[in-house]
Amino acid sequence: MKKFLLGVSILSVLATLSFSCRMQHQHQYQHREREQGIEKKIEKGYQVYKNKCAACHWETVSPEQVKNIRKTVMSGGRPPFGAPPMSEVSARVKKFYPKEEEFVAFVKDYITNPSRDKGVCLPMAYRVFGVMPPIGQSMTEEEKEAVARWMYHRYKMTWEEFMKKHPH
Repeated sequence: MKKFLLGVSILSVLATLSFSCRMQHQHQYQHREREQGIEKKIEKGYQVYKNKCAACHWETVSPEQVKNIRKTVMSGGRPPFGAPPMSEVSARVKKFYPKEEEFVAFVKDYITNPSRDKGVCLPMAYRVFGVMPPIGQSMTEEEKEAVARWMYHRYKMTWEEFMKKHPH
């Protein structure tokens, strides 16, 4: 009887281990599939940025460029681009919407129906650039989501880090 119970116990342990290994493998496969899906959206988001956003938004500016642009603006001139750089936009939006899904929802809504009331820009950005046009109205939902995810993943700095590196 003891041998029988020992055999049942061993089989139970082996079955549990086998099930656990299969579940871990399935979880790793699903995680890898999800990451590949996000990578494809990010790649697509960069293409959307280049086709729909880059005419106004540069990807980023160096601290030296910020100093020169600030001098130009302070003396009454216009910056060399039509809207804040995407690196700044991403950092600023993350200040208010740090979680990816909230960030994506905000960007999709804002680019479709922009307004100063729901915007998160600094007052100076509105004085220099105004409110952006509703460019998202000419985009598919897939394009809006892709560009929002690209923005979220492309730029890693928090607002505080961004401002430390690029003081205005």
